[in-house]
Amino acid sequence: MSHSDDLQHQLDTLRKQHQALQVEHVALQQSIEKQAIALESWMEQRTSEIKAEAAEQRKAEALQRVLYRMAERSAADLSFYDFLRALHGMLNEVLYAKNCYVALANLSRQTINFPYYVDERDGDIMQADDVPMRQGLTEYVLSTGQAQLIDAPRFAQLQASGHITQATGDLSFTTWLGVPLRMRGEVLGALVVQSYEGGIHYTRNDEDVLSFVAHHVSAAIERHQALDDLRKSEARYRTVIEQVGVGVVVVQDGKMVFANPALVRIVGHPLSYLLAKPFTATIHPDDVPGVVDRHMRRLRGESVDAFYGFRVITQAGEVRSLELSAVKIEWGKRDATLLFVVDGTARLETERNQRIALEKQVELNDMKSRFISMASHEFRTPLATIHGSVELLQHYGERMPAEKKQLTLQKIDDSVARMTHMLENVLIIGQANAGQLECKPQPLAIAAFCLGLLDETRSALSKQYELVHMKLQLPEAQQHYLLDDTLIRNMVGNLLSNAIKYSPLGGEVSLSVFEQAQALVIRIADQGIGIPSADMPHLFDSFHRASNVGTIAGTGLGLSIVKDAVDCHGGTIAVQSEAGKGSCFTITLPLQRVPTPTQR
Repeated sequence: MSHSDDLQHQLDTLRKQHQALQVEHVALQQSIEKQAIALESWMEQRTSEIKAEAAEQRKAEALQRVLYRMAERSAADLSFYDFLRALHGMLNEVLYAKNCYVALANLSRQTINFPYYVDERDGDIMQADDVPMRQGLTEYVLSTGQAQLIDAPRFAQLQASGHITQATGDLSFTTWLGVPLRMRGEVLGALVVQSYEGGIHYTRNDEDVLSFVAHHVSAAIERHQALDDLRKSEARYRTVIEQVGVGVVVVQDGKMVFANPALVRIVGHPLSYLLAKPFTATIHPDDVPGVVDRHMRRLRGESVDAFYGFRVITQAGEVRSLELSAVKIEWGKRDATLLFVVDGTARLETERNQRIALEKQVELNDMKSRFISMASHEFRTPLATIHGSVELLQHYGERMPAEKKQLTLQKIDDSVARMTHMLENVLIIGQANAGQLECKPQPLAIAAFCLGLLDETRSALSKQYELVHMKLQLPEAQQHYLLDDTLIRNMVGNLLSNAIKYSPLGGEVSLSVFEQAQALVIRIADQGIGIPSADMPHLFDSFHRASNVGTIAGTGLGLSIVKDAVDCHGGTIAVQSEAGKGSCFTITLPLQRVPTPTQR
C-alpha cells in the first residue's frame, strides 16, 4: 500500500470516529436535556409540595391559634352573642366563612335557636329563638348527626328524596357546609358556613377542618353557657341577697368581707365602716366575749349553737337586739363564717309587751280574786251596820228618840260612805293600771289643804284615834304650788289614815311639808306597828296588807293608790320602817311654786 493510500485510510478512520463522536455527543446532549427536564419537573413538583406543606403548616398553626383564642374567649366575660361573633372572626382565618351561623336545638320543645346568624343575602333576619323544627338543611345535620357538604346537585337530590322539604332563607348557594355540635353526648346544634361565590367551593378538607373546629366549639359553647348560667344564677342570687330583709354577712379573718344592704340597715352603720373594722366593732361590749367565743369554736370545728342572740349599738347610739344563724363555709378557698342576721328588737319588744300584758292579766285576775275576798270581808261590816240600822228604824223608829234616830241614820250614812270610798279606791287602781290616771295641776295652798285633810281623816276614824297627837310642819299659809288636789288627797289622805290607824293611843304622828333641792317634800311619820321586812317588797301591791296588822280594818289599797298618785305626779316615794318601830314615808314631787300676790 502506498503512502497516500495509508494516509487516506487514516483519514477515513478519523472521519468515522468523528462521526461516531458526533452521534454520541448528540445522544449525550439529548440525555442531558432529558435529565434537565426531569430535574426541572421534579423541582417544580417538590416546590409545589413544599408550598403545600408550608400552607398546611400555616393552616395548622392558624387553626391552633384559633383554638387557643377560642378557649380564651369562652372563659372571658363576654355575652353569648359577642363570644359567637368572636368565634366567627377566628373561623375566617382557617376557611372561607363570610356567611356563618350557629344553631342550637331544644329537643324537648322541638325548636331551634339561632343565637348567631350572619349572611350576605339574608342579613341577620334569621337570628331568632324558638323557631319550630322543619325538614330543612340545619335539621338534616341534626337528624343525621353527620357533617353535610351540599352543592346544588346534592341539594336537588335531597329535595327529590324528601329529606329536605322545608328549607328557608336564600338557597342560591354554591356550596353549603354544616357540621354537628355535640354537647353532653348529644347532637344539640350545628355550625354552618355557606358560599354564594362561583369560584369558592368547600372541600372534604374544609369539612374536616370545620368538624375539628366544631368539636372545640361545642366544648367552648358548653363552658360559656355554664359560665353564663353561673353568672345569671349569681346575679339572681345577688338580687335575692340584696333585696331580702334578712342581713347576710360573711366573716373571715375577724372582719366582714361581705355584707348585704339589709345588714347595713339592721346594724345602723355604713357598709364602708363595717368592712373596714373588726366584725365585733358594732357589738355591745357586754356581748362581745360570747360572740367571739362561739365564732372561734365554730372555726375550730367544735359543737356550738347555730342560733343565738346579741346586741349591737347603731351609729346613732341605739341598742338593738339581733338574732343570728351561723354556719362555717369556704370563701375564696379559705374558712369563713356565713351569718344570717335578723333584727329581733321588734319581736322581743312584742314578746315583752305580751309578757307584760300576760302579767297584767294575771295581776288583774289576782286583783279580782283579792277584790272579791276584800269585798266579802270589808263590805260585810258596813252592810251589816246598814242592815241592822234599817231593821232598828223599821221596828222601833216611831218610838225611838230623835237623837238616837239621828245617830242610827248617821251610822247608815257612814257605812255607805265607807263602801263608796272603797269602791272609789278600786276605780282609781283600775284607772292607774289602764294608764288613764291623769295629773291636772292647779294652784293649791298646801298648808290649808293639809289641815283640812287632817280634820277629814280624823273625823272619818273612830274617836279612839283622837288620842293620837299630831305634829305639823307646814309652809306659809299663803304659799301656793301647782299640784293636782285629787292626787295629793290620795297621797296624803291615805298615808295620814294609815299613820293614825296603826299608831298606839297617845302616840305621835308628824306631817311635814317643805322645800328641798328644788323639790316639794311631804313626809309623814308615825310611832306605830311598823312594817315587817318580808312585806316591804309587796308594800305597794294592790290588796296587800302587812302580816302584822291583826284586826285593824283595811282594804290593802291605800298604799297602792299612794304609789300610783305619786307616779302620776312625776314624783318618788321612799319608805323607812321596821316592825314595831314605826314608819316614815317621804314623797318628793317636782317643785312648781306659784308666786303669791305680794311676790308678783
